[in-house]
Amino acid sequence: MNTLFTGRKRRSAAVAVTGMAMLGGMFAGIGTANAADDNWYDQSALLTSCQQNVDGLGKADRCRFEPAKREIFTGPARQVGPTVHACATKITLGRQTTSGRTEENSIGVSVGVEAGLSKVFSASIQTTYNHTWSYSTSETTEIGGEVPEYSVGYATLAPAMQRVTGRMVINYPKRRHGHYLWYAYPTLTQYDPDEMQYSTTTVYSRPMTAQERQSMCNGAGGTVSAPPATHTTIHLAQPPTSQGAGLSGRPRN
Repeated sequence: MNTLFTGRKRRSAAVAVTGMAMLGGMFAGIGTANAADDNWYDQSALLTSCQQNVDGLGKADRCRFEPAKREIFTGPARQVGPTVHACATKITLGRQTTSGRTEENSIGVSVGVEAGLSKVFSASIQTTYNHTWSYSTSETTEIGGEVPEYSVGYATLAPAMQRVTGRMVINYPKRRHGHYLWYAYPTLTQYDPDEMQYSTTTVYSRPMTAQERQSMCNGAGGTVSAPPATHTTIHLAQPPTSQGAGLSGRPRN
């Protein structure tokens, strides 16, 4: 009796050990699969899937942007309006208009996708910061500087800009690479026509060359000394400022 009972006990133990080994292998396989899923991460594909089908992802059923920080700053200066040539009299530069500029996204997607995403971005940004955000913006500013006689002049505008950082929460109807939710972290940049106090406008002038006097002023002013090169700041920007706080981490889900 004891020998038979012991034999059965040993066989049961062997079966238990074998079963545990099989379960361990299964769990290890699941762990390996999950690790492989977690290693997949393409922010461009994730954002694109908010607007259209993407291989390996399909199309998300919901995308929500959560702004974390908005910064207002002065962008790089560039010439606005034409270069003018003042001959016998000084010229006052009038109203100048910048060219339009579209939203910039740190995560590269197609133009069409970005235009669609911008509707999601703008709704959240306007709600969070009570401030206008649009995909395409243009600015107009008044420039009242003067270009002295026998000088060449032009104006530059360093525009007010806004930058918003945050995360896009992307939800799928089925698990994609192991998760229903994935996150992307775009940084968005755009003109800010409502904050012109953060822009700088400058008028530059320099003396005409002899060749310019000949071609632009029919040779007039050959004995007149033009003023030296100058630049006049019409409007100086305020220091940059910000609202909100940056994201402390970037969990994928």
